Amino acid sequence: MKQNLKIYRIINWLKISLPVMILTIGSQGCTEKIDIELDNTYTRLVVWGELTTDTIVHTVRLTRTADYFFNQPTMGVSDARVTINDGENTITLNENAQIKGTYETPSDYYGVPGKIYILDISDVDIDGDGISENYSASSKLRSVNPVDSIQLEYNEMWEAWEVKVFMWDSPDKDWYLFKVYRNNVLVSDTLTEWFAQTDNLFNGNYTNGITSQYLQDEYEDERPEVGDTITFEINGITEEFYDFVIGMQLEIMFSIPLFSGPPANVTSNLTNDALGFFAVYSAERSSTIVTEDPYVNR
Repeated sequence: MKQNLKIYRIINWLKISLPVMILTIGSQGCTEKIDIELDNTYTRLVVWGELTTDTIVHTVRLTRTADYFFNQPTMGVSDARVTINDGENTITLNENAQIKGTYETPSDYYGVPGKIYILDISDVDIDGDGISENYSASSKLRSVNPVDSIQLEYNEMWEAWEVKVFMWDSPDKDWYLFKVYRNNVLVSDTLTEWFAQTDNLFNGNYTNGITSQYLQDEYEDERPEVGDTITFEINGITEEFYDFVIGMQLEIMFSIPLFSGPPANVTSNLTNDALGFFAVYSAERSSTIVTEDPYVNR
């Protein structure tokens, strides 16, 4: 994760080096073939849904779990009834005709801070017993303060550009998710690149340039150039979604110690033993334009 690039690079090195060393040592001793049998488990519904304060088409993706060695894309769950209720009104999401299992809100729909949103999923038979199941999740949309400005600063030790943020943090306990765009293209476009953060270090204070995201030199799509527009996005998230993001990132990362126990499913906010998350959050952004060659004075 970009929260700690140095540790992440060490972990990536261990991913490659340790298995090679173990295989090298093992090949000089035991040569017995070992077959590992992984038991099948019951099929469960997997949900990924997002609702933000942006006025856009929001989506809820429904799929089924698959066996570990299943080498095909997970199947979308079609013909479900998917609704979102905000305590006053209920909307029904329509399934995308080209992307089965993806359900969409109208393009003018947006979330309102302070409201509790309830996702309801019905008319699905995941276990195949002929009986439809119901699933639901609820989340409160938390507000987030606007960002005053951002700055870029190069960190030679990590070989990355730090995105420094200037804004007031509210006096309440807050949980944040940070993302970064280069020329309106989301750079942190995977969950492992998200930067989840609490406000423990600056609660109720001005952040005064705290590092909140990174642009890594080694990746061409992240390396800033003159004329680039760099945009920082801050999301006001719930504690439950913060725990989900951190839990997912820890599951994806290499386990230390090497022979750790098997991973467990990350906590979800969905009912009926479904996996995934229905995330509801606010979004604020601030941009800066690169006006000078960022590499001249390095």
